[in-house]
Amino acid sequence: MAELDQNSLQPKPVLLLVLDGIRPDVLRAAIRAGEAPNLGALAEAGEAVWDAVSVFPSITPAATAAIATGEAPAKSGIVGHAWYDEDERRVIVYGAMTETVMATGPIKVFHNNVWRMNRDDLYASTLFETLHERGFDGACVNFPVRRGPHTHKIRMKTVEGYRRGGRYLGASVEGPKEYYMGDLFYSRETGFSGRKANGGLFQSVGINDEYAAQIGAMLVKEKAAPFNLVYFFKGDSIAHHHGLEAQRQWVAKADGYIARIFRAGGGVDQVLEDYVVLALSDHGHAPLNPNRRYVDLRKILNQNVSSGVKARFGNGTTIVVVPNGRSALLYLRDDVELRSIVEGLVGRRGVDLAAWREGEWGVVRRMGRELRFRPGSQVADTYGDSWELDGDPRALDLTVSGDTVRYGDYPDALERLWGCLHSPRCGDVVLSATPGYTFGEVSGGYHTASDHGSLHASDSEVFVLASGLPEDVPAPRRITDVAPTLLRHFGTRDVAQPVGDRGL
Repeated sequence: MAELDQNSLQPKPVLLLVLDGIRPDVLRAAIRAGEAPNLGALAEAGEAVWDAVSVFPSITPAATAAIATGEAPAKSGIVGHAWYDEDERRVIVYGAMTETVMATGPIKVFHNNVWRMNRDDLYASTLFETLHERGFDGACVNFPVRRGPHTHKIRMKTVEGYRRGGRYLGASVEGPKEYYMGDLFYSRETGFSGRKANGGLFQSVGINDEYAAQIGAMLVKEKAAPFNLVYFFKGDSIAHHHGLEAQRQWVAKADGYIARIFRAGGGVDQVLEDYVVLALSDHGHAPLNPNRRYVDLRKILNQNVSSGVKARFGNGTTIVVVPNGRSALLYLRDDVELRSIVEGLVGRRGVDLAAWREGEWGVVRRMGRELRFRPGSQVADTYGDSWELDGDPRALDLTVSGDTVRYGDYPDALERLWGCLHSPRCGDVVLSATPGYTFGEVSGGYHTASDHGSLHASDSEVFVLASGLPEDVPAPRRITDVAPTLLRHFGTRDVAQPVGDRGL
């Protein structure tokens, strides 16, 4: 049974705080130094998981979709910042660096991120939809994956003007009952304006962390909804441009935002009494080499490669390459020999491993070693999934002892690869970069300090701090566990099984 509030005989309301891109070790260091007392209080009051894992690719749209739906990319449909739509014969970009946005077209990217991703490309039901069906309303602040049962109209006149003059922007979006996205969408007048940040597509419509804290505090003070999701994204951007030490400094500011929310609810102790509170990151970050960090995939031996925001097949193109930070999606023409492409790429500077499908098997190649895997009963891993293996486990830094397999540098690698390779949107071959390197973005640009997207632990491990869950409900160990965990709390148990158990 879900834990019940003694006064209402209803499950406790939930406050879910998502801190984009914060590495577990960065947060732990800040807590130890006394720089994040509120997150520290949350960790001490409940359960702290410091080695939970993201999905693969460990990229924000795929990860936020996983949090909201409980599904890996193969089932959510959201695979990264960018992917190649074979039906439309073009690259779809949800947003990333400014130069990528400008090269694609700001209005087109805005459409893809705000409208298309939720309306057209997201396959799975969100927490907001499922909980609404069970009689629980939701509230969402700035989180990118928010599809729900309620219609919210555009609030900004400038965007409304663009909408009337073009074909990309719609008049409204579907979301939870309470939905706030800067000055673009808000369910009701609050007296708060998001327009305090300068520069960038999303800052220009008031989407920033100061605004998220203001609205989050209002929601908690009013106890506005049974389920509340508040999203802080600046820590990810800071790491990209300035590195992990700068991210740690930002954590102190984020803790101040969370303190504001807690104060609105009567203080940290009162909020932890009144709410189930979860705080987590969606992916980690891997520091980049100071020099020679960029892996250019625009040239592959004996192939005609098309890359960039306008990449497509035609004019002899044999491979379309779509970089996604420290991962890359490769789409091959039907007559291209996949293994020859893999052999030419794995071992190249900055390319750590390649993965693909062969019939019912997933295949990974790294350091001259190859491993085939699929769901089965040969070995069980530490996450409770069972697998059949064929080949060299060292290709994924696996240790097999009897009927048990343990992960090394690639946490939960089998499930995460399985949950990527079974989506056509991930292409025919998926690459993961060596620590210190990045494939950059579809525009050809790349971050200079830190990046993410790979299968490696550095950008795949996340933290989960959970307080107030029922005793028989453990804190999530995967970000795909967040939605099922919360549905269990609310008394809803018809939750989708893990990808590895569904025989995809």
